[in-house]
Amino acid sequence: MATLVDLFREVAAGPRRGNVVLSDGGKEWTLGELDVLTDRLAKHFVKAYGCKTGSCVAIFMNKRAEYVVSYIAALKAGAAYLPLDISYPPHLLESILDEVQPAAVCTTPEYVKRLPENAPVFNFQGATVEDSLPDSNNISLPKDIGEDDLAYIVYSSGTTGKPKGIQCPHRGAVLSYKYRFDNYPYEEDDIVACNVFFVWEMFRPILQGVKMCIIPDDVIYDPYPLCKFLEENRVTRMLFTPSLLETVLDTQSRETIAAAFKHFRVIWLCGEVVTCALLKRTMEVLPNVQVANLYSISECHDVSVEDLTKFHKSGVERKYAPAGTLIPGVKVAILDGNLKKVPIGVPGEIYVGGPTLAIGYLNRPELNKSRFIDVPEELRAEVGDKMYRTGDWGYLLANQTLEICGRCDTMVKIRGYSIEIQAVESTILHLSWIASCSVISIGAEGEDKQLAAYIVLKEQVTRKALRAELKRKLPFYMVPTYFVFLDKLPVLAASSKVDKKALPPVDPERDIVEASALPQTPTEVKLAKIWADILQRSALDVQESFFDLGGHSLLAARLLGRVATDFGVELNMRDLFASPTVSAMAKLLDGSERNSPETVVDLDQQVETHDYKDNVMDLHLRAFWRSTEWDNRFSRSTVLLTGVTGFLGSHILAALLNTTQVRVVCLIRESKNETVDSRLVSSLKKRGLLTNTIKEQLGERVKAMSGDVALVKFGLSDEHYHLLTYDIDVVIHAAAYVNLIYPYQALHGINVLGTWNVLDFCHKNKVKPLHCISTDAVIPEGLKDVDEDFDIELVKEKLSDGYGQTKYVAEVMVRRSQSRGLPSIIYRLGNQGAATSAGYWNDQDFTYLMLQAVIHTGKTPDIDWTIELTPVDFAAKFVTSLATKHFCAQVGRTFHLTNSQGPKWSDLMDWLRRFGYRIEKIDADQWMHMVVNSADANLQQVQKLVAVMIRDESFFNLQSTYLRSNTDRFIRDSKWRYPSVDERLMRHWLQLLVERHVIPAPSVNVEEEMLSPLAPGTALVDKVCIITGASEGIGAAIARILAIDGGARVVLAARQEDKLKSLACRLQADGCPEASILAIQCDVTDDEQVNNLYTRTIEQFGQIDVLVNCAGCMYYCMMKNGPTAEWKRQIDVNCHGTMNMIGAVLPHMIERRQGHILNITSDAGKRGFAGLAVYSGSKFFLEGMSQALRQEMVEFGIRVTNIQPGDVATELAGRSTDEEARTKFDGSNAGHRILDPEDVGRSVLYALSQPIHVAVNEILIEPQAAPI
Repeated sequence: MATLVDLFREVAAGPRRGNVVLSDGGKEWTLGELDVLTDRLAKHFVKAYGCKTGSCVAIFMNKRAEYVVSYIAALKAGAAYLPLDISYPPHLLESILDEVQPAAVCTTPEYVKRLPENAPVFNFQGATVEDSLPDSNNISLPKDIGEDDLAYIVYSSGTTGKPKGIQCPHRGAVLSYKYRFDNYPYEEDDIVACNVFFVWEMFRPILQGVKMCIIPDDVIYDPYPLCKFLEENRVTRMLFTPSLLETVLDTQSRETIAAAFKHFRVIWLCGEVVTCALLKRTMEVLPNVQVANLYSISECHDVSVEDLTKFHKSGVERKYAPAGTLIPGVKVAILDGNLKKVPIGVPGEIYVGGPTLAIGYLNRPELNKSRFIDVPEELRAEVGDKMYRTGDWGYLLANQTLEICGRCDTMVKIRGYSIEIQAVESTILHLSWIASCSVISIGAEGEDKQLAAYIVLKEQVTRKALRAELKRKLPFYMVPTYFVFLDKLPVLAASSKVDKKALPPVDPERDIVEASALPQTPTEVKLAKIWADILQRSALDVQESFFDLGGHSLLAARLLGRVATDFGVELNMRDLFASPTVSAMAKLLDGSERNSPETVVDLDQQVETHDYKDNVMDLHLRAFWRSTEWDNRFSRSTVLLTGVTGFLGSHILAALLNTTQVRVVCLIRESKNETVDSRLVSSLKKRGLLTNTIKEQLGERVKAMSGDVALVKFGLSDEHYHLLTYDIDVVIHAAAYVNLIYPYQALHGINVLGTWNVLDFCHKNKVKPLHCISTDAVIPEGLKDVDEDFDIELVKEKLSDGYGQTKYVAEVMVRRSQSRGLPSIIYRLGNQGAATSAGYWNDQDFTYLMLQAVIHTGKTPDIDWTIELTPVDFAAKFVTSLATKHFCAQVGRTFHLTNSQGPKWSDLMDWLRRFGYRIEKIDADQWMHMVVNSADANLQQVQKLVAVMIRDESFFNLQSTYLRSNTDRFIRDSKWRYPSVDERLMRHWLQLLVERHVIPAPSVNVEEEMLSPLAPGTALVDKVCIITGASEGIGAAIARILAIDGGARVVLAARQEDKLKSLACRLQADGCPEASILAIQCDVTDDEQVNNLYTRTIEQFGQIDVLVNCAGCMYYCMMKNGPTAEWKRQIDVNCHGTMNMIGAVLPHMIERRQGHILNITSDAGKRGFAGLAVYSGSKFFLEGMSQALRQEMVEFGIRVTNIQPGDVATELAGRSTDEEARTKFDGSNAGHRILDPEDVGRSVLYALSQPIHVAVNEILIEPQAAPI
């Protein structure tokens, strides 16, 4: 690869030597003239200043011809050039010169006095450039300049601390220049104007023999003179920062712009993220100009380039323009905080490697370590040995196009929420009223920090209108508090970027609302102060809703409390929803209208207003149905799941991960002080769903994405939303605001607007089938046997609560889209109970809260109430199955997941009594009065519901009942069973709640018959149990007890075939059917024999329910006498043999999602015994392995039990050959009673006989006289 000097000498020696390449203030120089001048100065640098390869020449002057001559001469002398901006203050200038120690400092008379006295100055003090240069013809210039030699040192702006000197070699600039020459070639008559990023841009046209005009420093940031300069010099190309171009477009007339850009062919943009709003304006005003976006960083030169003209013509809607395709040779990696590569399309921090990388920072070793880092081993083949941490946030697409989202350091945290400032800026710029804007955070860290938007308007608009429009597109915490209107944004002279330090301070009142929106009456003034205090705002619009301003239920409670204290008036939540603004609430207080009428909701009008009226495009619909012909069309799809942090949503996610291969994108609202990932994990954990396998799957198959269904495009950036519309195959919409007290207006956002946004998403770009979670609340109370095809529009007037009304509107919207072609299924869910086995309830569930109230008070209301309850895991399984396996056969249907055959409340109270609770029945009104007036903190949740919802005991017998024609048909076809909530299940749930200390333990002993799950002799009927080591001792005893006492079918496995046959005969003699016994010779250390055992068991019985690993050996041996063959034998049988057996049967059990593995270990696995060191070690291995296996198998319903016997009367110990060890340590000879094999066998039967929800993980069984 060549050097910059090589490139210059090559073009200067060619046919373009006579071309004018430099123009400054009316003076021009040809390439040949420039070659001669720079040779003279370069030789002078060598002769007078001792310049050589590795030296440095500083340049301290404004942009002028002398700057260009100094620049090229420094390179020819083998030195690096060091640009020093004339805006540098004295202390910074001195600091840099002291650090770099340049061989020479080139300057001009007006700046020489600003340099230190000891600086090695070369002063251009002649009348012309030529006059300033001495003659040094007898000096030779360096010939050994290489591509890795230092070419320039540039200093960062120092906006984040002390400026850094970035040392860069020739190769980066050469690679960049050659790419631009090949892909964006100059034309012979091109004229390039330069000032912005002068040292990068001015040499480019010169190296191609093209004229470069220097824009004076006093012109570049003055839009009108700049336009005149471009017009007069007939400029065809120029690089702008987006801010500078935006300023020109904002301030100049179309006529001035047209004249200035009349001859333009190419505009380059660099230095800031380019918004599509700016690109659109540019293309509208300058339709014939090519616009290119350059992503360039001082530490690694040019990284990527994008032809924005082509991009604009593609019509893609988004906020930011792409940064472009990587320049060949440049390596980019997108990594997370752990330096792990993120998937294609997922944002992370941008790291750059390859030949354009800088050498590093001058004299900053610690900073070099943190910014120019060693590449992780797994990325070296892709990135190289070193990479630069850019601090930019972005992502790569599959075609190697780079997308820049902003700076990592533009993330701010406000009241616990993480906010990307550039995302706010981009959203504001998309509003039609806005010409340009800049957003900053102001105030101290913590609760005082707020966002301020500085805006240049194209059209007049009020702050209220701005705020209202932004609330549709951004979460409330991202909407700026202040809006400051300016004529133009200030720009930094040195970098052409917005000078945020020069933005004026905000006015706490004027910049929040217009004067007309401030409080007027005394009540409004007093009330506004309370609102501002609670909402943490300095001022607010008296016409804006409390909830639109960021209020929520907890803040609402505080507000109502303050109103009661300050005004002496008790308002309730309904009053707040009916009068949600300062103005309306003030009128309510002034008029003392305590019984304000509820707003009547016109549901027909709401449906018409929100009806998604677009038909599914015929082409898209045909493409969708054609795709369903593929095998497993949805089983490996990508699912968008909303509402995943909710009770049902979290169980749907678990079902998707446990039973399918789909990838899941979860849309989760940002929460205060909690990331969306941590919200997802905590929602699974609180419901007992965060198994080890689920943890692994979260990283591999789940993407948590910050968004809100209630916002336009879910609040996502345009590019993320656009990508998602193509990536998602199926949508499960489970997000809802479930509140049985709030009115329609309070629930409208998520339940109605959220559904519209989901429908919009399902229609965009490709058809995505929708699985919509509705509710039985869309059916008014008091109706009987309502089937799934019942027309709910016939009874809408009877809906009285806000939740039912919003869900009705949402369901009708889905039905109308369904009729226009959108493939969808609606699920009407009733009350969701705890998961069958895990037993975690929805802590807001009414039935659950009623049960808690009864248990805590010991009293129950005398009511006639049928409990409608479906275990949530069944509902999740049902939705998951239809979404991934049975969609095509069920599309267009509605399914009721309701349980009208649930228990009576009186039956439930009897179950509580039999569980051990003392429950007294009292009058219903008396019970409700007791609960509402109780000071018991355990009753707070149910108090609210009872006080607002329950008028009298008739509430409990007004429930509608439902038929399940579609649901039951599918269940029959799938050979499922709708779960019933019976006493056994309820006892299981109660026991779990007691164990988790959610409810107090019962005060009366539980009835014995409920503790005996199955009668003797039938506990293991039809179960197939493999017992290894079954020929004698413990194994034979276990086999006999499981077959005779448990009724199991047994597979007897051991090495001694004759003993197995003898045992089988004894079992038959004791009454075990011959068909229930299979004896197979097997050495568990032999893989082939183990596989034969598994195969023959499946062939005869078709299943394996239980594996009892009893095969083992034990030898007393002193460690000092080893190693011996007995050591190896113990490890082989006890460890390898057990693992062989588990490995053989585990896939079968996992596939069946049931099974029990029981390992006979030892108390020596709990505590090591002298004389049994190797044996103890083998049993410790089994204990550790079993503990991990047990956790992994939770999701598959497989239990793992370890039986840990002490000394047992078998022949095992007698096989030891080390008499010294046995004499000293064999406890079986101590003279006390030890265990019989049958004692161990009974413990095995106990563990295997427990109900499916009970896991007996360990049983330590020892002689009474010899505990460990």
